[in-house]
Amino acid sequence: MSDNSTAVSFTRREFQVVMGLAAGKTDHEIARFLGRSKNTVRRYIATAKGKVGAKGQISLIARSYDLGLLQPPAREERTVDLPPQQRALIPLLALNMSKSEIQAELQLSRFKVGMLTRELMQALNARTRPHAMTRAHQLGLLQLSTPSRPTVRT
Repeated sequence: MSDNSTAVSFTRREFQVVMGLAAGKTDHEIARFLGRSKNTVRRYIATAKGKVGAKGQISLIARSYDLGLLQPPAREERTVDLPPQQRALIPLLALNMSKSEIQAELQLSRFKVGMLTRELMQALNARTRPHAMTRAHQLGLLQLSTPSRPTVRT
C-alpha cells in the first residue's frame, strides 16, 4: 500500500461505485445494483475523482490502484501480445487523455486513435475504458510508478 493511501479514503458507497467501475460496470448498472439514481452514482464518482485528483473515470481507476485504495486485481498468467501503438496507448488512457491529446502525443489521426482504443479494449477483453485499466493491471501491462505518469511494462 502506498504512503499516500493514508491521506485519502473513500466512503463505503464511493468504494462500491469505484469497484463497480473497475469491474466494467456502467453508471446505470451500478445505480441499479445499489438501488440509487444514476445522478447519485455520478456524484459519488465526482467526489471520488476529487479525492484522488483524477480528471475522469479512467484515471480514477488508475489512481485508485496506485494509491492502494483498490486492491490490485489478481494477476493473470496469460499474456497479451499488443502492437507497440496499443501498448503506448495504455498509459495515456490511464492519464485520461482525450483523443486530441493522444493524437498529438502519438502523432496519429483521431480516427486511428479511436480504432486503436477499440482494438485495445477488445484485446484486453474490457467492457469500458475504466475496465481497461483493471484488465491492464491483471495482465501486468500497467505499472503506475508515479501519480502523474503511468508506464507500460514491456
